[in-house]
Amino acid sequence: MYRIILTLKCLLWLLGKWDVDLTWLPYFSNPYTQYNNIREAKYLLANNYNPYNTDGIFQKPLIVYGLVLIDNDIIFLIADILVCFLIVQLFGGKQGYRKSILLFYHLNPIIFANLILKNTNVFDHIFLLLTIFSALKIKILSPILFGILLYLNPQYFILLAAISVIFRRETSTTLKFAIKLIVFLFVCIATICLLLYISYIITGDWQFIEKTYIDYYFPKDHRPTIGFLWALFSGLFSKYKCLYHAFFMLLPSCYILPLYNLFVKYAKREKEYLGFMIGVSLFCSFLYFQYIAISDLVIIFILLFQRYDWLFNSLPTIVIIHAGCLILFLGGGLQLTWTHSFTGNPNFTFFQVFVSYVFYVILVSEGVREMLKFRTIQKKEEKENMKLEGEDEKKENQQRNKKVKGD
Repeated sequence: MYRIILTLKCLLWLLGKWDVDLTWLPYFSNPYTQYNNIREAKYLLANNYNPYNTDGIFQKPLIVYGLVLIDNDIIFLIADILVCFLIVQLFGGKQGYRKSILLFYHLNPIIFANLILKNTNVFDHIFLLLTIFSALKIKILSPILFGILLYLNPQYFILLAAISVIFRRETSTTLKFAIKLIVFLFVCIATICLLLYISYIITGDWQFIEKTYIDYYFPKDHRPTIGFLWALFSGLFSKYKCLYHAFFMLLPSCYILPLYNLFVKYAKREKEYLGFMIGVSLFCSFLYFQYIAISDLVIIFILLFQRYDWLFNSLPTIVIIHAGCLILFLGGGLQLTWTHSFTGNPNFTFFQVFVSYVFYVILVSEGVREMLKFRTIQKKEEKENMKLEGEDEKKENQQRNKKVKGD
């Protein structure tokens, strides 16, 4: 079944003439992920002009120059298949959930839209999953891959909480864990510095830093996105914008230690909840990110649904999911009708997105609450099992003593 769906998807992509422009619709595209930037960079490079001397190129130099060099759209199809493969390998432990991931991913119109639009955030998703895979399997590559991920999108720094939990499980003492984490961060920083230097050699100057990093967190472009910060900042006085941008940029880093303390209790069972842990972490980070795309939300919720038994434990949670999705897509439909036809107000999009995020926050909070309940029940069961084992040992000892006396 899965192979048939994947084959049909590939044929649909290869045979279809997908010359679609949805850059005006913030649900599928934003200035930092859209492929139009790559086309523009290709034209500028063909005319011997540095693309980062303009105001329209925001992707990192290695992505821009790499895609211009490859110049083949099939790289996006390969990347899409690789993302699904890595998700299944990492989080598809349960057979039922494995099939659900494959069907949900390859039959998802949002994922297919992201594929035909050639949004470059798919490479963020690849290195996110490769980082986790290497942290579990190939330790020596994990800091290098994490450095590449942070080079592409520093918002993924919150992933350090999940990596710390994985490392803590494998170390016997706190000192060894601290040394391992320091070495990991040192190699990660060295990788980022090397990639930045390579980018400098390729572009010829440091102008790309302003375009791809400073404008990333201190943006001048406040077009509507499915994040809600664009509306807050577009109405702020210029005098205070830098302060609030810095505040929201640093806020996700404050979640790293609480998330680590929350999930480290499950270190012995990390395979059962790893996707849920990463999903919660990324949700906390991207909640304060202006340029989130809907494909990012899809990946986050695929990870969260590794523990669907926690998310669907109560009927209100099901209502919350449907309400959040309905409001989000209702906002998109009405924006298409109103804003695009110049008969509406962009603030409408903001309020729709804001309300949907309220529902999603409740969903994640409910999931964490159910996780804590599950942990309490699990502890009781472990204690009862220990008691039963102790009683069995006592009975065996008593029987042995009786046999010895009888002899």
